[in-house]
Amino acid sequence: MAILIKDAKNVFVGRVGNTVSYSLNGQIVKRTIGKSTKKATVSQLSARQQTTVIAKFLNSVLDYINIGFEFEAKRFRTKNAHNLATSYNRRNAIAGTYPDQHINFSKALLSKGKIPVANNISVKVIENGLEFSWDRDSSPSGMKPDDRVMLMAYSPEKKRAICITSGAERSEGAEILVITEFKAPLVLETYVSFISADYKKISNSLYTGQVLWRK
Repeated sequence: MAILIKDAKNVFVGRVGNTVSYSLNGQIVKRTIGKSTKKATVSQLSARQQTTVIAKFLNSVLDYINIGFEFEAKRFRTKNAHNLATSYNRRNAIAGTYPDQHINFSKALLSKGKIPVANNISVKVIENGLEFSWDRDSSPSGMKPDDRVMLMAYSPEKKRAICITSGAERSEGAEILVITEFKAPLVLETYVSFISADYKKISNSLYTGQVLWRK
C-alpha cells in the first residue's frame, strides 16, 4: 500500500504496482521493482556481483564513508554519502572478471574532498596496533595545522574495519590506531584522510598500503 504525503500533490511513498517511491534528501525518488523471468546474461551477472562485492566492503566501513563522502553529497539533492561512495568505487575499485571480481584496495576511495592529505605518510606495526606518521612541517596551500587525521585498517578476511574519524592534529605528525578486536597475524588494508577542524572540509582518502599486523 502507498501512503499519501501531506502537502505533496499526487505524490506517494511506498509501493504502487511494480514501482516503489521514497523520499531522499527532500526529493521523491521512484524505481522499478520485481524479478525478471529471463535468464541473466553474463553482463547482468557481472553487474550483480559488482554490486554485492562493493556493498560488502562499504557496509563494513560505513562510519568512515558517511563522514568521508558527506561533503560531496551536499552538492546533490538526490544522493547521499553511501550512494556516492558506491558509485565511485564500483567504477574504479573493482578488479577481475566475473565470476572472480574483487576489490582493488589500492583504488578504493573512502573520502572525497579538496584539502591536501599529507606528505611522506608511513605506517608501522607496533605492539598495540599501527602507528601512522606524516611530514608535519610541510604546508602546501589548503593544509592547516589543526586539520584532524582520519585512519582506517580493514581486514578482508574478517570483513571488518577499525577506524578513527577524529584523530591527532596534522601538526602532531603521528597517530596510533589501536587494534584490540582482532587476533594476529592478520592482513590489513590501510587508509588515511584529513578533515578540517570545523568539520566542513575533507581530503581524498589515501591508500597507505597492506600491512601484516602481528602483536
